[in-house]
Amino acid sequence: MSKGLPFKRVKRAHLYEKVADQIKMAIFDGVLEPGDSLPSERELGEMFGVGRPTIREALRILHLMGLIDINTGIRGSTVKEIEVTQYLDTIREHLSYLIHVDDQSIQNLWEVRKYVELGIAHSASRNATQKDFEELDQLIGEMDACGTDIHAYFPIAVEFHQKLALASGNNIFYIIWNMFHDILLKGYLPKLEELFPKGPQGLLRSNRILLSAIKSGDPSGIDQAMQIHAEEERLFPKETFLKNGKDRLEAGQSMQD
Repeated sequence: MSKGLPFKRVKRAHLYEKVADQIKMAIFDGVLEPGDSLPSERELGEMFGVGRPTIREALRILHLMGLIDINTGIRGSTVKEIEVTQYLDTIREHLSYLIHVDDQSIQNLWEVRKYVELGIAHSASRNATQKDFEELDQLIGEMDACGTDIHAYFPIAVEFHQKLALASGNNIFYIIWNMFHDILLKGYLPKLEELFPKGPQGLLRSNRILLSAIKSGDPSGIDQAMQIHAEEERLFPKETFLKNGKDRLEAGQSMQD
């Protein structure tokens, strides 16, 4: 292999971890790209100055991490396409255990969400594809079909906002939104009827308005739609979300306080 891989010989205990770390960093740094084949076990052993059992254990770790596919024979193991979503389940689970869900934490969660979702909406208005909009329209239809059943509606609404985060074209927005997932379910599900005694129709209306504003690409319309969404969840009074619709935070994009 002629990529000039930046591997160094390792000498300490737990050699397989040191080997795995160097290969992992080569993948994360883009030196090794998806579809690239690693050198054979023999060649890797010569590069690192270790035996083949050490190489096999390092490759096993990388395989368990979802970074490579292990191949036997002359052809070396292959670098996989890294998908952010493969790590999100573990992150969400750990985060949900760290946060004690009560009335105050639900309020705190929405305080974070309101800014994140506003940024997602503005970003999606610039980056969403026609296919994204078709999928979002389909989710709106599925929410509508739930009628007055808030328990059937809620998981589809969560999926709708996850899809919006993905449509933003910003992986960081997508990661952050997904970290809310388990907390949302743990905090909201037991209180859905208490939080939304009139059912999901108001929430559905606010999501329709939001999607329409995103499609229009009108920044002020998106801000207004997010205000309506916040009021429908009734977790914050209007003045704490948009101070008369005038104050703006400038952070690379237009965001209202």
